[in-house]
Order: sequence, then C-alpha cells, then structure tokens
Amino acid sequence: MIIFLSLIILGVGKSEMIASMVKTKGDVMIKRLGKPVYNEVAKPGTGINNGDALEVGSQEFAVAIYLDDRSIVKIKENTRFQFIDTPNTRTINIELGTILNEIKKQKKSKVFRIETPVSVASVKGTKFAVVVNPSGVDQFYGMEGFVEIMNLVTGK
Repeated sequence: MIIFLSLIILGVGKSEMIASMVKTKGDVMIKRLGKPVYNEVAKPGTGINNGDALEVGSQEFAVAIYLDDRSIVKIKENTRFQFIDTPNTRTINIELGTILNEIKKQKKSKVFRIETPVSVASVKGTKFAVVVNPSGVDQFYGMEGFVEIMNLVTGK
C-alpha cells in the first residue's frame, strides 16, 4: 500500500499531453492509455496524451496538432491509430485508415516514424499521406520532403 501511494505522489504512470485536437467532425473517439475501449469523445481542444489512441468512423474526420513543434496530423474516415512519444522517437502507430501529415523538422535527437502492421516509415520534415488497408497493403504518398520506408515482412 505504501509503495502504491508513493507511485501516485511521484506521478509515475501519468501520461504527458503531447497534442491537441484542432478540428473534429462526427464522433471521433479516444482510447486513453491503459483503457480497454474507445470511450471518450474528442472535441476541438481535447488534449491527446502520450499513448492515447484515436478512432475516426465513417463520414468523420479530425485534425490534431503536436504542441511542441506544431506538426499537423489530419485523420480521414475509418482510421484507427495511436500516438507514441519517447525521448528519441515520435511515432504514429496506424492500425488502419488514412492520415495526411505535415511534419515539421524534428529536433536533431528525435525521429518521426509512422508504423503500420507491415511497414515503418522514417520522416524528415515533410508533407505525406499514409493509407493502411485491412488486407495488409500500405500506400505512402510523398508531397514534399523525404520519407524512408521499410517493409517489415521483406526487410526491404
């Protein structure tokens, strides 16, 4: 009991707010880190914590902005993904759907990555889109800048 109270007092396990919802249309749902279901409706101004996941249904969309570098993530309909930040890597782990990104140049020590079930993309300050199909087909569209993609199945 004493250890548990100490962890609460020290703030261990507390999520850090890394982004904010700028725009939403329809029911955009959040699954907070450690929660089993998407049970919170995201509205403009809703904070996104490290580890939170978003689900955007059909006929819906959302826009999120990272607080530190102002990078923008536009989320199209039928998309599900998670925000993950570590000291060296900023990752969007997309399960399925489409996201359009306007990523600002990251600090020298930080890499921006998009992870799908079959690919990993490292991003160097760019505008690009990712489409993840439930059948396992990933599509990356570069509009500006540089994106390096590796297929996790083939290693290429």
